[in-house]
Amino acid sequence: MTTLTANELRALLKQSAAFKNAQAILADEWGARAEENPLFRAPISVADLQFAKNLQATGVSQRGVDFEDYAAVQDWIAANRQFLTETDLAWLQRPFD
Repeated sequence: MTTLTANELRALLKQSAAFKNAQAILADEWGARAEENPLFRAPISVADLQFAKNLQATGVSQRGVDFEDYAAVQDWIAANRQFLTETDLAWLQRPFD
Protein backbone atom coordinates (compact mmCIF):
# COMPACT_ATOMS: atom_id res chain seq x y z
CA MET A 1 0.00 0.00 0.00
CA THR A 2 1.32 3.41 -0.97
CA THR A 3 1.36 6.17 1.62
CA LEU A 4 2.23 9.82 1.32
CA THR A 5 5.56 10.92 2.71
CA ALA A 6 5.59 13.41 5.57
CA ASN A 7 6.49 16.20 3.15
CA GLU A 8 3.72 15.18 0.74
CA LEU A 9 1.16 15.04 3.54
CA ARG A 10 2.27 18.48 4.75
CA ALA A 11 2.00 19.83 1.20
CA LEU A 12 -1.49 18.34 0.89
CA LEU A 13 -2.68 19.86 4.16
CA LYS A 14 -1.18 23.26 3.39
CA GLN A 15 -2.25 23.16 -0.28
CA SER A 16 1.32 24.20 -1.13
CA ALA A 17 2.85 24.83 -4.54
CA ALA A 18 4.03 21.20 -4.69
CA PHE A 19 0.45 20.00 -4.15
CA LYS A 20 -0.88 22.45 -6.75
CA ASN A 21 1.73 21.20 -9.23
CA ALA A 22 0.68 17.59 -8.64
CA GLN A 23 -2.97 18.54 -8.99
CA ALA A 24 -2.24 20.40 -12.24
CA ILE A 25 -0.64 17.22 -13.61
CA LEU A 26 -3.59 15.07 -12.57
CA ALA A 27 -6.13 17.56 -13.93
CA ASP A 28 -4.10 17.92 -17.14
CA GLU A 29 -3.89 21.67 -16.53
CA TRP A 30 -0.13 22.25 -16.63
CA GLY A 31 -0.34 23.78 -20.09
CA ALA A 32 -3.28 25.98 -19.11
CA ARG A 33 -1.26 27.34 -16.18
CA ALA A 34 1.54 28.23 -18.57
CA GLU A 35 -0.87 30.05 -20.89
CA GLU A 36 -2.44 32.01 -18.02
CA ASN A 37 0.93 33.23 -16.82
CA PRO A 38 3.61 33.61 -19.50
CA LEU A 39 6.21 33.81 -16.73
CA PHE A 40 5.26 30.30 -15.63
CA ARG A 41 7.39 28.18 -17.92
CA ALA A 42 8.79 25.78 -15.36
CA PRO A 43 9.09 22.23 -16.59
CA ILE A 44 7.39 19.41 -14.76
CA SER A 45 9.76 17.73 -12.32
CA VAL A 46 10.09 14.11 -11.29
CA ALA A 47 9.07 15.21 -7.78
CA ASP A 48 5.83 16.65 -9.23
CA LEU A 49 5.17 13.41 -11.11
CA GLN A 50 5.93 11.24 -8.07
CA PHE A 51 3.64 13.32 -5.86
CA ALA A 52 0.86 13.08 -8.45
CA LYS A 53 1.32 9.32 -8.68
CA ASN A 54 1.26 9.00 -4.89
CA LEU A 55 -1.91 11.10 -4.65
CA GLN A 56 -3.56 8.65 -7.03
CA ALA A 57 -2.19 5.55 -5.33
CA THR A 58 -3.44 6.66 -1.92
CA GLY A 59 -6.89 7.53 -3.27
CA VAL A 60 -6.59 11.25 -2.58
CA SER A 61 -7.15 11.88 -6.29
CA GLN A 62 -9.04 9.64 -8.67
CA ARG A 63 -8.28 11.58 -11.85
CA GLY A 64 -5.33 11.93 -14.15
CA VAL A 65 -3.09 9.75 -16.23
CA ASP A 66 -2.89 6.08 -15.28
CA PHE A 67 0.82 5.80 -14.55
CA GLU A 68 0.59 2.00 -14.80
CA ASP A 69 -0.82 1.95 -18.35
CA TYR A 70 1.79 2.19 -21.11
CA ALA A 71 -0.56 3.63 -23.74
CA ALA A 72 -1.97 6.20 -21.31
CA VAL A 73 1.52 7.32 -20.30
CA GLN A 74 2.61 7.60 -23.94
CA ASP A 75 -0.47 9.66 -24.82
CA TRP A 76 0.13 11.92 -21.81
CA ILE A 77 3.79 12.36 -22.78
CA ALA A 78 2.78 13.32 -26.33
CA ALA A 79 0.33 15.91 -25.03
CA ASN A 80 2.76 17.39 -22.48
CA ARG A 81 6.13 16.91 -24.17
CA GLN A 82 6.97 20.61 -24.14
CA PHE A 83 6.85 20.65 -20.32
CA LEU A 84 8.92 17.50 -19.78
CA THR A 85 12.67 17.11 -19.35
CA GLU A 86 14.66 14.05 -20.39
CA THR A 87 14.79 13.02 -16.72
CA ASP A 88 10.97 13.17 -16.56
CA LEU A 89 10.69 11.02 -19.67
CA ALA A 90 13.08 8.43 -18.26
CA TRP A 91 11.11 8.32 -14.98
CA LEU A 92 7.77 7.94 -16.77
CA GLN A 93 9.03 5.19 -19.07
CA ARG A 94 11.14 3.29 -16.53
CA PRO A 95 8.33 0.95 -15.37
CA PHE A 96 7.86 -0.26 -18.94
CA ASP A 97 11.50 -1.03 -19.76
